[in-house]
Amino acid sequence: MIGITSYGAYIPKLRLSRMSIFQNMGWFAPAIITVAQGERSMCNWDEDSITMAVAAGQDCIIGQDKAKIEALYMASTTMPFADRQNAGIVSTALNLKETILTSDFTASQKAGTTALLTALEVAKGGDRNNILVVAADKRETKAAYFYEMWFGDGAAALTVGSEDVIAEFKGSYSVSCDFVDHYRGSLNKFDYMWEERWIRDEGYSKIIPKAVKGLMDKLGITIEQVDKIVFPCIFKAEYGKIGKILGATKEKIVDNMHEVCGETGTAHPLLMFANVLEKSKPGDRIILAGFGQGCNAFYFQVTENIKKLAKRNGVSGSLRHKEITENYTKWLRFRELISTEMGIRAEVPSQVAMTVHWRNRNMILGLVGGKCKVCGTPQFPKLDICVNPKCGAHHSQDDYEFSNVPAKIKTFTGDMLAVSVDPPHKYGMVQFEGGGRFMADFTDCKLEELKVGLEMKMVFRRRVEDKVRGIITYFWKATPVPGAIEKLNQISFDGRVAIVTGAGGGLGKVYAIELAKRGAKVVVNDLGGSRDGASGTSASPADKVVEEIKSFGGEAVANYDNVATPEGGENIVKTAIDAFGKVDIVINNAGILRDKTLLKMEPESWNSVIKVHLNGAYNVTKPAFKIMREQGYGRIIMTTSAAGLYGNFGQTNYAAAKMGLVGFMNSLKVEGAKYNIKVNTVAPLAASRLTEDIMPPEIFDKMKPEFVSPIVLYLCSEECAETGEIFNAGMGYFNRVAVLTGKGTMLGEPNNPPTLEMIHENWDKINSMDGAKEIMDLNTAVTEFISIASSK
Repeated sequence: MIGITSYGAYIPKLRLSRMSIFQNMGWFAPAIITVAQGERSMCNWDEDSITMAVAAGQDCIIGQDKAKIEALYMASTTMPFADRQNAGIVSTALNLKETILTSDFTASQKAGTTALLTALEVAKGGDRNNILVVAADKRETKAAYFYEMWFGDGAAALTVGSEDVIAEFKGSYSVSCDFVDHYRGSLNKFDYMWEERWIRDEGYSKIIPKAVKGLMDKLGITIEQVDKIVFPCIFKAEYGKIGKILGATKEKIVDNMHEVCGETGTAHPLLMFANVLEKSKPGDRIILAGFGQGCNAFYFQVTENIKKLAKRNGVSGSLRHKEITENYTKWLRFRELISTEMGIRAEVPSQVAMTVHWRNRNMILGLVGGKCKVCGTPQFPKLDICVNPKCGAHHSQDDYEFSNVPAKIKTFTGDMLAVSVDPPHKYGMVQFEGGGRFMADFTDCKLEELKVGLEMKMVFRRRVEDKVRGIITYFWKATPVPGAIEKLNQISFDGRVAIVTGAGGGLGKVYAIELAKRGAKVVVNDLGGSRDGASGTSASPADKVVEEIKSFGGEAVANYDNVATPEGGENIVKTAIDAFGKVDIVINNAGILRDKTLLKMEPESWNSVIKVHLNGAYNVTKPAFKIMREQGYGRIIMTTSAAGLYGNFGQTNYAAAKMGLVGFMNSLKVEGAKYNIKVNTVAPLAASRLTEDIMPPEIFDKMKPEFVSPIVLYLCSEECAETGEIFNAGMGYFNRVAVLTGKGTMLGEPNNPPTLEMIHENWDKINSMDGAKEIMDLNTAVTEFISIASSK
């Protein structure tokens, strides 16, 4: 079986908002508004077709033995070199063996599929197996032009062979003709485009159907035996027409990716094909067609091996990792469509010595250093002496590739004085995992995003253009790993142990899961009782939450004790100690409801609610507080309610318990202050079984616990400096609640107490909250009170 064995993709991180083109040039070319949707992919200033081809090739050969690759074909109409093999540069950068065949395919938009067809036929002939096909384009257009909108930059890669085939090659059909929809003379920078209607009616609508129908006739298949049809076409409206000609339904025609990246030239049919393979399942049948001075059409069927393919960035990963810019002048500068003064520092000699380049080609293009055979220390560059001072062995270095080794920033700077197309010039020392350091330029990042410890990866980029000798030099730079910046800025609970009571559902469940996702080890406590606490116990709710946490690799243990008893509280804390050795966080969340008006409320209903809410918080917090005090760290959350803060009909028991928790917090914050124990209170407004029949259904649906949990987790974190504070939280709205004390007034004399009438006469002053302030503890309050009273 011959076919596709792997795929890879690369779309530059930068995306230019098409609307920014119109906003800057609409005054000159108002018609471009018609195609100003979405964004087009845009090379950084140090990217070109070769660097993108290397990136796509790296993505493609993940999980493969690259020593088995026997040929590399590169397709592009924007090769940086007209007479230097571009595929050879890509091969060296990928550290492929020197005994492979390399070749460039160019001069047509179907060069990508032509390279693929050649690879398939060579593999079928048996002369070579495992052929890497890469296609990339960075096409230039004049400013304020439809094609500036339509085009995008990007690359795709496929490997072809007979082992572990993920999409079997069933056959092909080619049409070759000198249909000149555009052309570019050898001395011209820009393509000359012919009239769009003619290209659409005589080109896409006739040549693609001719090739696809020829393929189906050749293989004896019908459109019913095709699940997806992939073909590039810059005119999105033309898709439906071509589909009708082929008899295909709309669902079978693959989107042309105009809104997300634009058409990427020779790479585009392979990029669209890779996008389809990412979502395919075994048995799917795909027609791929590449257009340009004819058309190449292929028929593939996906195999079971696609399930075994190693995880890769792919098209979806590239599309997610993006930075949209509205800076149209940056685009013009990066594409050298405007000239800018670079200063005399840019006049530094940059002539390339070919002899040095040849002798050090593996180091320069392949980022190959050395690894000591004696002590195992990696180093860059490779030297005759091991860099490890405890080793110092001579001539002990084996080749060691750094290009795929994870790294982190050790030091960095942003230099506004250095010459840069995208100032400031960012560079620094990166430390490779397992050893080895490297002073690298940084790319695809902003200075404010860089931090020591940020995860980086190496990328192959343009370094210098030697205008004297007309050559571009390439080297490896460091860029943040996708998602690493967000990860570094993320609040983590790694190493922390949390207890969440009432965590079998609702808010408690979300608290427990979110804490576990961020690294905390969690005790999931839930009695599993009824809503009013009058009946039933069940291990099921806590067990299900623990199971969910473990399913994503988190650590959790269930506890079924009742918070309403001192023994239950002790056991909950003991569970944390036995399982994880400490307690850092307690979220007192367990609760019940027994709503009745005061005159109908029996002592049992009053006491039960007080026992679970107020006593429950005491029972769990007391043994946990002892441990927190010994370790000098702790975060405790009380759960109050608007019913307690503001009052509610029929909830005197619940309101009293909830306001009691505020008093509990107020004193505990003072006791925990010198031990770095922060105690805060949250009044959540969220959908739970306690509120399901209180809130109107339409509001209840909008009150997901996930809109409350962020502030609770923040108050549980090391970053939290607050203590003794109360916060309302619900539906994404947060505000602070505080007990304020008014300025008041002094009445009477030292030996003459104020009269009732004096109170009445001065009521407005007594009742006024003008100038009211928050007082943090009793001592402060009493001191102020006495001070004011004594001053008269």
